[in-house]
Amino acid sequence: MGFGDIIGGIYSGIVAGKANKEAEAAAEETKREMDRMKDIYSNLDTSNPFEGLQNQYAGLENKMEDLTINQKEAQMATQSFAASQANILDSLRGAAGGSGIAALAQTMAQQGQLAAQKSAAGIGQQEAANQAKTASQAASLQTAEAKGETDVANKIAQGEAASQQREMNKQKALLDMANTENIAAQAQVASTQAAKNEAWSSAIGGVGDILGSVIGIPSDRRLKKNIKLIGYSPSGLKIHIFEYIDKFFGDSIYQGVMSDEIPNNAIINNGGYDRVDYSKLDVEFKKL
Repeated sequence: MGFGDIIGGIYSGIVAGKANKEAEAAAEETKREMDRMKDIYSNLDTSNPFEGLQNQYAGLENKMEDLTINQKEAQMATQSFAASQANILDSLRGAAGGSGIAALAQTMAQQGQLAAQKSAAGIGQQEAANQAKTASQAASLQTAEAKGETDVANKIAQGEAASQQREMNKQKALLDMANTENIAAQAQVASTQAAKNEAWSSAIGGVGDILGSVIGIPSDRRLKKNIKLIGYSPSGLKIHIFEYIDKFFGDSIYQGVMSDEIPNNAIINNGGYDRVDYSKLDVEFKKL
C-alpha cells in the first residue's frame, strides 16, 4: 500500500462527507421553496365572484302609474260654453219674452248636457290611454325583471362552476406539491444513505488501508453473509465475495478473505471478532 493510496482514501472520505452536506442543504432549500409555493396556492381565492349578485331590474318603479288626467281642456270648454250661453240669454232676453226665454233656456241646458258628455268622453279617453300605458310599462318591467333574474342566475351558475374548477386546480396543485415533496424526501434519504455508504466505502478503500494495517478490516466469517468463493490469489489464498450482516460495516457487496483461511500473522484479534491486515496478503479488499 502506497502513501498516495492512503491520502487518496482520506480525500475520498472528505469529498463524500462534503457531498452529503451539500445534498442536505439542497434538500432544505427545495423544501423551503415548496413550502412557499404551498402557502401561495393554499391562500388562492377560489370563491364565486358573482355570489350575491343583485338583479338590477328588480324593484323598478312603474312611472306610468302616476299619469294624471288633463282636465284643463274640459274646464275651458265648459267655461266658454257657459259664457256663450250667458251672452245669448242677455241679448235675447228682451226680444223673446218670458215664454221664449224659458224655451231657449231649456234648449241651452240640453246643449250644456251634450258639452258635459263630450268633456267626460275626453277625460275617459285620457284615462283609458293612461291605463294602457301603465299596463304596457308593467309588462315591460316584468319582462326586464325576469330577464335580469335569468342573467343573474346564469352568472351565479357560471361563477360557481368556475369556482369549483379553480378549487379543483388548487387542490391538484397542492397534491402534486405534496407528491413532489415526498419524492424529494425519499430522494434525500437515498442520497444521504448513498453519501454515508460512499464515505464508509472510502474509509474501507482508502482510509481503511490505514486501519487495515493498524486495527485490521473486519473479516470474521461470523460478521458476513452470502459468502461465495470466486477465485484464488497468486499465493493460493481463497478470494470470496460477501455482504456484512451489520450494515454498519457497509451496505454493499465486497471482495476479500475469510480470517479463518489466511496466515495467522495477518490476523488481528483483541479477544472479539477477527480483523485482517490486508497489507500482508496478496488479496485486495474492495467494494464491488
